[in-house]
Amino acid sequence: MRRLSSLASAVGLAAVLCAQPASAQYGTDKKKPEGTPELPQCDKPLGRAAIKEPQRDWWTGLGLSNPETLLKLFASRSNCLRIVDRNAGLAMRNEETALGASGDLRRGSNIGKGQVAGADFFIVPDLANSNANAGGNNLSGVGNSFGRRLGGFGALAGSISTKRSEAQALITLVDARSTEQLYVAEGTAQKTDISFGAGGGSYGWSGFAALAGGGYSNTDIGKVVTAAYFNAFVDLVHYMQKDAPTGEQASQAAGIQAYTVKQAIVMRKTPSPQAAQVRSFKIGDMVYPTGQKNGIWWEVDDENGNRGWVSSAMIATH
Repeated sequence: MRRLSSLASAVGLAAVLCAQPASAQYGTDKKKPEGTPELPQCDKPLGRAAIKEPQRDWWTGLGLSNPETLLKLFASRSNCLRIVDRNAGLAMRNEETALGASGDLRRGSNIGKGQVAGADFFIVPDLANSNANAGGNNLSGVGNSFGRRLGGFGALAGSISTKRSEAQALITLVDARSTEQLYVAEGTAQKTDISFGAGGGSYGWSGFAALAGGGYSNTDIGKVVTAAYFNAFVDLVHYMQKDAPTGEQASQAAGIQAYTVKQAIVMRKTPSPQAAQVRSFKIGDMVYPTGQKNGIWWEVDDENGNRGWVSSAMIATH
């Protein structure tokens, strides 16, 4: 009788679990739950950002990869930020520069000084706190006890666990020119439910978890961290759209960097040595690049507002 009673209880448990709403079964509901924000969509980027690692490597302890991948995905899909890669991308660019300096690149490859885009902002991803398993009960014993008698249900019950995974993600926004900390975006996420070992999910942030890989798509805490960063990124973009200066505004507020003429040169009307002359410069004169470039030719203004083109090889910063 006890065996029958236990068997009936297990079958009852299976019935209760199967009767739960889809939203309570992690990964079975592909609809976006109420309250989950949309990824913002920008008509044009708000500026360029470089992602800087925080002082502590918190992701390794959670079995995750660098969250830089998540932020790059959010920035790309939203069109709200252009990311300048100061890590692997810069390293590869330096290799190309070395090849160019050694004469190994084709003519016209145009790898050299004056080509790297500047960052308007630095963004630093961090984690205020995380809890991969706070106060949960493991129900794997159900599967061990009744696996042989319940067949498939035993395997299913063996992968059921009750967990409370949570994370608070932070994204710090820093003005690249002034180094002023402009804002700290926050995003929180948690999961309190019965999770199935074969769970998935494809709404909102979970699609980014799948793309990011590195533990974000196949661990509970990875999915929760992804959701937290998704929410933090939404908060960051809302701030930037409302309060932060755009990349162009930040550049204007910081002023235009002056360059010194290091060899006597002529300013031309167009980027060509055959173009009409605007004026000449002597060593020590100041010019102010506008940001327009054509190969080694830069468009500049002089102290009096005259505008023309000079060779970037003949000018330098202080």
